Amino acid sequence: MVVYYPKNNTIYIDLTQTTNYSIENALEHIPICNSDDRFRQRCLLTALHAWTDFAHEHKIQYWIAYGTLIGYVQRDGLLPHDYDIDILMLAQDTQYLVPFADINFSSAYELKVHPQWSTVGYANRSYFPLEGFTFVAPNARFIDRKFRCYVEIWPTYDFHPDQPTNITYLKKTLTDYDRTFNWTSSPIQWTFPLQSCIFSGVKVWCPAMPERLVTMVYGIEAINKTDKKCVNETWISV
Repeated sequence: MVVYYPKNNTIYIDLTQTTNYSIENALEHIPICNSDDRFRQRCLLTALHAWTDFAHEHKIQYWIAYGTLIGYVQRDGLLPHDYDIDILMLAQDTQYLVPFADINFSSAYELKVHPQWSTVGYANRSYFPLEGFTFVAPNARFIDRKFRCYVEIWPTYDFHPDQPTNITYLKKTLTDYDRTFNWTSSPIQWTFPLQSCIFSGVKVWCPAMPERLVTMVYGIEAINKTDKKCVNETWISV
């Protein structure tokens, strides 16, 4: 539950026992490689749940993406080695996050919206480390204040940034970053209508055709094959 108190500009996020129980159940099925893994995994899933509550309360549309979407396709949840949660939003919807970046968000979480979020392309943006902006490609981050795990909020565009805006497209597409930070487009029906899904015990929004999106960005092998394995208490690429 997310409750906003306008008089003192604070938001209280209540993670219910039922949700915590669901996350704990899901964690039992996520492998660990070292003593730090379980804490990181729990932190990420708890942050994701806090984000979903916030997004639901304020009618903010999003869906899981990138490595998080790979995890959903492979195992219905968090990849054991992942260090963040990835979601996509229509770039223009970032405006709905801005008001919450300027208030005392909560004692547990903060929302950092990049001051140049409306500028298209990471190469045209700047870092502002003194203000806490150590990222340029995502539009925003939803961050656990104490433990610093976060939900990465990426933009997607209903136009292609590298093509003239006067082009008439026969098929509607969405365009966002690929794994090398180049623009890649997909048919809009691969994303919409969004579907409700369960991600490691947390109810989230998924794209309509997650397997097609994962295959487009990461290749067909990403559907069934993990990209890391545990060796001597360390996740290494395979």
